[in-house]
Amino acid sequence: MNGAEPRRSTPGPQEWRAALAARAVAVARDWRLTLGPVLPGSTQGLVHAATCADGRAAVLKLEKPGQGLEAQAEALAAWDGDGAARLLRFDAVRGALLLERLARGEPLVRLCEEGRDDDATDVLAGLMLRLHRPAPADAVLADAHGWIRAIEACRDPRLDPRLRDRALGLYRDLNASARPPVLLHGDLHHRNVLRDGDGWRAIDPFGAIGEPAFDTGTLLTNPVSWLPHQRDLAAIQARRVALLAERLGEERGRIAAWGFVVGVLKTAWDIEDGTGDGRQWRAAADVLETMTR
Repeated sequence: MNGAEPRRSTPGPQEWRAALAARAVAVARDWRLTLGPVLPGSTQGLVHAATCADGRAAVLKLEKPGQGLEAQAEALAAWDGDGAARLLRFDAVRGALLLERLARGEPLVRLCEEGRDDDATDVLAGLMLRLHRPAPADAVLADAHGWIRAIEACRDPRLDPRLRDRALGLYRDLNASARPPVLLHGDLHHRNVLRDGDGWRAIDPFGAIGEPAFDTGTLLTNPVSWLPHQRDLAAIQARRVALLAERLGEERGRIAAWGFVVGVLKTAWDIEDGTGDGRQWRAAADVLETMTR
């Protein structure tokens, strides 16, 4: 197993992005696909609805080639449709992935918006239990614990030094008692889980290795379009942590600590990428910090 550098698909040059449409046409020709409309939501590349030659509904994703995309493909191949969309084809050189298209496809965030956050948390916990498994031997995967270096490296004043030091201290404690590593999604949140028939499956994994509770961190700070605006945010976070602890057989304090650490990590990433100052994570992370004391 290869613990690669963190999967960080930062936006590429405009020239690379401008070539994506032509690349999609070329890949579709070679793979005998009929391209449908561009699908919304991608921040890293281009996503097309597509139909295979045998009539199967699919999704063609084009992203910047590299280790991050290979890790995504490795994870999807390992799951082979169990809890995540199935990978049908992958071209590392052209940065192309062909995935099955999930039926209905509505995002899990809808449950939160309908007042069913507990149900959404239960879905995410169930997916973690399905997705977490020994990583394939010799797979190219990111080292999730290596991502913490971004917190250490960030000295920008927009990241409160107190929060940085608190996150690093909690991480040291978490790492000292880390559970055996497993294959992680790495970015498991409410917009990366879609309805598929009567169930739910994940999309867009980072593809990483790390302790199982790491994957709780991202969901505890999401969805950013809904969570920070809830008046009962503290109660929501307390219920989430309790539900995750019960389903995953983990300590509540450990789950809350991972949520806070990942919230600070996302802030450091936003600053590093020049995409913001991380304020969308702050309210949820602040509540989680109080649960670690």
